[in-house]
Amino acid sequence: MDLIRSKGQIAARFIAMRINHPRANLVYETFDTMREGKRLTTGRNEMVAGTYFANSGYGKSTIIRMYLERQVVDECYERGLFTKDTTRERVLERQRLVLHVSLPSNTKMKGLMQKLLGALGDPRPDAGPNIEAQIHRAEKLMRQHKVELLIIDEVDHLRVPPPRTTTKRDEATSVHNHLKNLLIAGYPIMFVGIPEAHDKLFAEDQMLERDLYPISPVALDYANKDDFQLLMDFAADLGISLKEKGIMREWSDFLSGDTLQCFFLAGRGLLGSMVRLLWKAAEIAFEDGAMRVERTHLERATDTFAIRKKYIDYNPFREGPRSTMPLKKY
Repeated sequence: MDLIRSKGQIAARFIAMRINHPRANLVYETFDTMREGKRLTTGRNEMVAGTYFANSGYGKSTIIRMYLERQVVDECYERGLFTKDTTRERVLERQRLVLHVSLPSNTKMKGLMQKLLGALGDPRPDAGPNIEAQIHRAEKLMRQHKVELLIIDEVDHLRVPPPRTTTKRDEATSVHNHLKNLLIAGYPIMFVGIPEAHDKLFAEDQMLERDLYPISPVALDYANKDDFQLLMDFAADLGISLKEKGIMREWSDFLSGDTLQCFFLAGRGLLGSMVRLLWKAAEIAFEDGAMRVERTHLERATDTFAIRKKYIDYNPFREGPRSTMPLKKY
């Protein structure tokens, strides 16, 4: 790949970067299980939900994109849904086996249904007298396209009022009922977002009862043998990817000395946060005209990015690592 010539190109290539790892494979297995359950269920039986809640930096959205871009697209070819000469980008855009809907801030239930209908190719996603009519149309289209899983991303952006008054309680109940109706229609849903979304989505007992596939991500534990190996493999792949994607001229070493430990701490033990920190370090290296991302670039990126983002409150690259991060839920 051609060498980058601007920081904008660095951004584009980091956004397109995909590095698989065992934590992602565990998420794929849950998606596959929910989809298989749908395929093997005859008639229009009610399906169940899953939850994938973690704070920003865990890499949830990237894992979902990797699943769609690789596994789902491959399946579309294998099943003959698209010809082999159809580009992967075209398959990804047009496939309907797994629908991925990402919600903008302050989305109402009607907005969610418009997003869903748009993903299903409905030419008038905003049409219809009410949400019930939209759900009915979505159900028909999902049945037509043989949808196996609906992933609702950024679900914390869905407006579910806290039930402090009768009116607010009725509004919240309405949202819960509409979501249940999608499950009752026979389509499993994976809800994705930050942990705070769980209480407002599953405050209602009937919704909570339907959450049969919870994914509970945790930060990497530096002292854990398997996590440490994952971390080493991931950091090595990052160093190689920087060269392969033309971001740097040479392979970058993140394993020597205490660099890996400092990188881990400055990225708060989360792979997504580590990638973002590296992104900023690559920009600094580019401005310096460096051949590779060096430890000093990570140090400067920690000052200007990681500390400002409150990933960490000191610079381990300069001051030395004070500790390794313990196992912590996110």
